[in-house]
Amino acid sequence: MTTGDNGARGNGEMWVELGLAGAAAEVRIGSVPVAGIEAGGRRIRRRRRTAVGALALASVVVLGGGTAAGLHAGTAGAGTAQAIGPAGGGVGGSLVGAGDDGTPASPSAAARDPFAPVRMVIGQGVVDGKEWKLWEALWPVAPKERAYEQAVAVWQERSAVDPSLDKPTEAYVQQYWQSGEDVVNTYATLDGVRQKYDEQGSYPAPGHVAAGMGDTFSGGMMAARDKDARPGPLPVGLAVMAFGPDIAKVVVTWNDGSVVEPQLVTVGDSPYRRIVVPEQAGKRVVSWRFFDQSGAEVPNAGESMLK
Repeated sequence: MTTGDNGARGNGEMWVELGLAGAAAEVRIGSVPVAGIEAGGRRIRRRRRTAVGALALASVVVLGGGTAAGLHAGTAGAGTAQAIGPAGGGVGGSLVGAGDDGTPASPSAAARDPFAPVRMVIGQGVVDGKEWKLWEALWPVAPKERAYEQAVAVWQERSAVDPSLDKPTEAYVQQYWQSGEDVVNTYATLDGVRQKYDEQGSYPAPGHVAAGMGDTFSGGMMAARDKDARPGPLPVGLAVMAFGPDIAKVVVTWNDGSVVEPQLVTVGDSPYRRIVVPEQAGKRVVSWRFFDQSGAEVPNAGESMLK
C-alpha cells in the first residue's frame, strides 16, 4: 500500500481523509463494501504519505461515513453556506474549474510537466459574506531521478503557508515513489487567501487506471472545526469526493426535498473527477445516488456523508 505525501502531510485533524486512509480507504462502488476493503490492491490510490505510514482512522465509517470520533463538521456556527456555483456562473467568484486568474483552465496537460502543476477550483461558495474556494493542484508524476526535486517544490509551496510542515527526505521520496501516480495537493482559499491545513496525496495518472477500477470512488469530510473546536481551513464543512472515469453523474438529496447535482470537475488530464458538497445549516443529506455513463444507477455502497 502506498502511504501518503512524500513525508510532509497536512493536518489530519481537519481532514477526515479525502481518501479515508488505511483499511477504510477507497472501495469499489457496490453493495458489499467489505469485499472492496479486502481487495486492497483495487482501491483508488488517493493516498497521503507520512513518515509514520498510513493514518489509521478506525472510527471512520467505511466509504466516507463522515467524521471520526470527536471531529465535527461544524454545522453549528458555520454560518449560512451558499451552494456551489455551476460552471459558467459560480457563486460570487470565478468558475468552478477555473485557473488562478479566473480564466478556464485547459482540461488536459499536454506536456505533463512535473514542475508545472495544473490548478483547478473543484468547489466554491460564500459563507458569512466570505468567498471560499477549494482548489486542487495536480503535479504530473516526475521521473524517479527527479521525484525528490518535485517533492521539494511541492513542499516549498505548502510550507510558505504552513511553516510547520517538515521538509521531505530524499530517502523517503525514493522509497514511496510510484511511476503511475500523479501528486495531488488539495487546499482552500478564503477571500482569495490560501489557508493552512491542506492535504497532499496521489491519484493514478492517465493510462494507469487498473482494469475494473473505473467505477470506484473515494471521499471524506473537510471539517470546519477539529475536536477541540479550533477553526479549520474554512468556516464550513465540505464533503469532498473523487470518482473513477465510469461515473458520469452524482445526485444528492437533502431532507427538505431539495436536490443537488454537483459538478464533476476534471483536474488537468486526471482520469478521476472531483465533487465538493458543502454542509447546509439545518439540513442533512438523505441520499447519494451515482450513475454510470449509460445513465444506469450504480450502488453507492452506503455513502453517508452529511447525513
